[in-house]
Amino acid sequence: ERYPKLPDDIAVYTQEHTQNIASQQGGKSSNTRGFTKGSFCGRDQLRLNSQTNAYREIHTVGDGHPGWIIDRYGEYVLIQEQQVSTPASRKPNADNRGGKATRMAPPPPPTNRPIPSIHDGYTKGVYTQHTTSKPNPQNPDQTTRLVEGTPAPNPHFVLENGISYLVTLDDASNQSTGLFLDQRPLRGWLSSQKLENTKLLNCFAHGGGYSVAAAKAGCETTSLDLDKKWLDRIYPQMLENGFVENEEEFKERHDTIYGDCFDWLKRLSKRNEQYDIVILDPPSTSIGSKKKRWSVKNDMAELVALAAPLVKTNGLLFTTNNCSTLPVAKFAKSCWVGLEAAGMVKYSAATSANKKGGAAVATAGATLERVIPMPYDFPTVGEQSVTNLVWRL
Repeated sequence: ERYPKLPDDIAVYTQEHTQNIASQQGGKSSNTRGFTKGSFCGRDQLRLNSQTNAYREIHTVGDGHPGWIIDRYGEYVLIQEQQVSTPASRKPNADNRGGKATRMAPPPPPTNRPIPSIHDGYTKGVYTQHTTSKPNPQNPDQTTRLVEGTPAPNPHFVLENGISYLVTLDDASNQSTGLFLDQRPLRGWLSSQKLENTKLLNCFAHGGGYSVAAAKAGCETTSLDLDKKWLDRIYPQMLENGFVENEEEFKERHDTIYGDCFDWLKRLSKRNEQYDIVILDPPSTSIGSKKKRWSVKNDMAELVALAAPLVKTNGLLFTTNNCSTLPVAKFAKSCWVGLEAAGMVKYSAATSANKKGGAAVATAGATLERVIPMPYDFPTVGEQSVTNLVWRL
């Protein structure tokens, strides 16, 4: 994707913040994009794209504004002001799903942060949300509130690569809109494939974005999530896009399963269910149906080991890392350990004898086929913190 220019006033803010970050790190800037006046990741190409009207306008420290996020959903925007860790506290934010700031980032200055307005010609409403590392829907300061303009319609559909997705902005109890904008490239890839006569299992389905994208390509889908409220949003999206004509047709081609992913992966395996594509996109940490807390850092290998047997031979397993403090190399290693445990990695007799010594070489089985990068409206300082790995099994 191209990196078009933004107005110079926004670029000046970025320059100032980049210099601030550099001074905090002893004069050495870790800004790998080499921002210059007016040249950092602009969004003009997205704003002018008739097929996509949902994207991130400002992405925290990557755009020079630590803790400051602006997401556009058609003619409505959501501003998130998030708690920013400082060098003194060194307390990392656990989840990067909403783009929480890098733990070494300095706090933003109290002024000079870009704020969209209903007077810009293409914004009808502005919502705000203040979040911390421990979201609390009961805290009125953390709920989503309309601060300018008119409320978004309900339901509110946005466009992404020509597909309509359902989002929620006017429900104050929600900490999520239902559509994770950072996964636009993966949804775009799915929707562009020829997936007739294929089956997809979408684990941690949330609002069903992957399932909707796959349905565009002709795929039959099964969406699994612990929250029935989100699963109920999938049918209206299929209907809005014309992928089904009625609920009966939806039930014939698309299934929704309400329950714990770990438990249901075991059940599906006992039934000998098989899928051409299995997607694992878990939150960085969560509590399952049995009130047991798990995390990507500690339990991703187990999750992969449960999911891998459900993938058909030569099928695909998608794994997503949403933990900002888990390096991609460690995440990939966790996935590989899970694939080994599931018997998806084959070693020759010669190399298996040397496996403990680190000289083993996989000769067959799972391969890392694709790394899907973040979209350009999610720039970062340093290594990308959300990474999609696609495994061929």
